[in-house]
Amino acid sequence: MYIIYGVQINMKARIVFFLIFISISFSSYSYSNSKVTLAVENSWPPYSNNQGNGISKEIIIKAYQAVNVEVEFIVVPYKRALHMVKIGSADGAFNVTKQDNTEDVFNFGEEYLLQAKASYYYNQDATLNFSTATSIPDGTTIALILGYEYGDIFQQNKHRFKEVRVTNQEQIVQLIRKKRVDMAIMFDEVVKDTMTNMGLKNSSIKQGQINHQSDIYVAFSKTNDTKEMMRLLDEGLNRIRSSPRK
Repeated sequence: MYIIYGVQINMKARIVFFLIFISISFSSYSYSNSKVTLAVENSWPPYSNNQGNGISKEIIIKAYQAVNVEVEFIVVPYKRALHMVKIGSADGAFNVTKQDNTEDVFNFGEEYLLQAKASYYYNQDATLNFSTATSIPDGTTIALILGYEYGDIFQQNKHRFKEVRVTNQEQIVQLIRKKRVDMAIMFDEVVKDTMTNMGLKNSSIKQGQINHQSDIYVAFSKTNDTKEMMRLLDEGLNRIRSSPRK
């Protein structure tokens, strides 16, 4: 009886150990083989250039590598990237500002990728110098990028303006220089990069006051089940930010 009982206990222990081993192995396999598909815009250098490469992509790759997640990138215009996320053909898109109207459409994690300031820009000869969107007169013509967000205050006032939406930063610069619009809103670091690429001095257009500072995120699909990918990105971002820089 003692021998039989001992054998029974031994067999049970082996079974329990085997089940635990399988569970851990499966969990590790799933974790290390996770994959996420992200749409990336092609006209926001230095954060995302025409190949989709730049500061934002580098941050995302490092963050997901820290939690063993593979990332596939699809490079498209910004408006197309957002549409892909809405219909579920991509799990997420960046660089998206987290504000009221985008939170209605997308899911956002807790951690932003980066912060970026956007200012008002004018022709060299312009005397305009607005401090906030509420002070911009009705009917003012403003150059903007298709699909971009410019903060909640601008969103609340945009119905008063005549928007000229284009697909890239160079078009905005040309519209300002040729006085085809009254003003534009552009992200400051993007302006510097764009002017350099166009062979122009920064002084070729006039920088005004700040419109807003954006917290830039990956916007995740509400159509697809992306909660785990969102959680893992937050975890990865926390890891790389808490790690000492080499």
